[in-house]
Amino acid sequence: MRLNSSIKEVKGIGDKTAGLFLKINIETIRDLISYFPRTYVQFPEIKRPDEVVEGETAAVIGQIRQTPIVKRVRSMQITVTSIVGMGKRLELVWFRLPYIKNSLHPGENYVFYGKVQHKNGRFVMEQPAIYTPEKYEAMEHLLLPVYTLPKGLSNQLMLKAERSVLEEEHLFRDYLPTELREKHQLCEYNYAIKQIHFPDDMETLIEARKRLVFDELFLFILNLQYQKEKKEKEKNQFSFQSDDFVEQLIEKLPYKLTNAQLRALSEVRADMRSDYVMQRLIQGDVGSGKTIIAFLAMADTAHNGCQSAIMAPTEVLARQHYESFQSMCEIFGLDFPVILITGSMTAKQKKLAYQEILDHPDALIIGTHALIQEKVIYQNLALVITDEQHRFGVKQRETFSEKGTKPHILVMSATPIPRTLAIILYGDLDISVVDEVPAKRLPIKNCVVDTRYRPKAYQFIEKEVAAGHQAYVICPLVEESENMEAENVTDYAKRLKEELPDTIEIGLLHGQMKPA
Repeated sequence: MRLNSSIKEVKGIGDKTAGLFLKINIETIRDLISYFPRTYVQFPEIKRPDEVVEGETAAVIGQIRQTPIVKRVRSMQITVTSIVGMGKRLELVWFRLPYIKNSLHPGENYVFYGKVQHKNGRFVMEQPAIYTPEKYEAMEHLLLPVYTLPKGLSNQLMLKAERSVLEEEHLFRDYLPTELREKHQLCEYNYAIKQIHFPDDMETLIEARKRLVFDELFLFILNLQYQKEKKEKEKNQFSFQSDDFVEQLIEKLPYKLTNAQLRALSEVRADMRSDYVMQRLIQGDVGSGKTIIAFLAMADTAHNGCQSAIMAPTEVLARQHYESFQSMCEIFGLDFPVILITGSMTAKQKKLAYQEILDHPDALIIGTHALIQEKVIYQNLALVITDEQHRFGVKQRETFSEKGTKPHILVMSATPIPRTLAIILYGDLDISVVDEVPAKRLPIKNCVVDTRYRPKAYQFIEKEVAAGHQAYVICPLVEESENMEAENVTDYAKRLKEELPDTIEIGLLHGQMKPA
């Protein structure tokens, strides 16, 4: 089995299952091996049915007294049996697995591993894994890998596929010389790959992770160094006036810019008037005022008869910039056209936007990834801004910059990056840091509380909404997942509707929704 072979060569993976793997970008054997676990679960000590509690993931031993029953509910086959310990019964349920009936023999002891739930007055374990006591004891205290998987792809199938592939003795040729591995106390690469998926213990897991982290950073920095050596400073082909246009705009602002904003803006303007094309990163916390710097830089570009474009990671943010920039142009009395392009726009709307870009060489253009599509033809594009750079790859940035005659590049990020790390991550960019917060801005308060605090939080939300304010709740998942125990948007919205008065409107917003 070769690393570039299709995963369909793995036993048990057909076209349908391969389609599920494709959702997490796994197409080849190499992709499969390189998809690492997100966490690990340690097999717990065996308990009796009377020792388990609701909500825990447990290993329960018990004797099967009678042959399991297979029921048919609608079109689904459900296999049911139970085990008893000290008078406490634990019901075991499997959906769509009728063959389980033949795997469990009356009079035999088995270990059942799964999550214990309390339903209709009974303790229930659904879809538990089944082991003989001897097999479970051999696995007890081992670290079981858990993967982030799409709906329809079980962790059990992932484990089986990984095991099947990792049976090969040497999959990779280790590119690191032995002396270098010994110097940095790094394990061999094939050993690291096997241990990251199926660690013998915590010590070997840490050893494997250390090697893989080293590789990731080493290859990243090596590639960055290669890009830096390959890249030469490009000549600035745009001629910008040195006048007081931007200073006049700043005087019209209803607030004062901070020294950090003025410093960053000054560096951007100096770059655009230098002999070489600008390549700059502006890093500042949310609320530090990066957007006004972007607008003033774009207005400066338009004042000099050139186009500028800003690409946001989401349509929501793109529309926010569009409305904000239109408003500022009106306030400042600027006659520069502001054009929006997003993926959800109709073909007719996009066609009109493309024509506007052709007709106005001094336009301020705002959008999402739609800005780098082939159909967009720019006129004298001199400045390209990518907002929240961590959501864009270097390739997208380069594709965008190629839309103009080597335009100036400005990257804005709110990710708090220490300066030394920023130099590594953005080695090809000069860096400006906006490290001051505008005056009179209220501080953001954060606190961590457990679930017992939720009733108070609901009361607080009710009080704020009554005062005419809004509140939002962020969940890590869109819908329930069998691979992760966390709140999801769909179910939590229903719970909020039950907890809060009917007068409060509960909205739902997530990335899987279709654009309006």
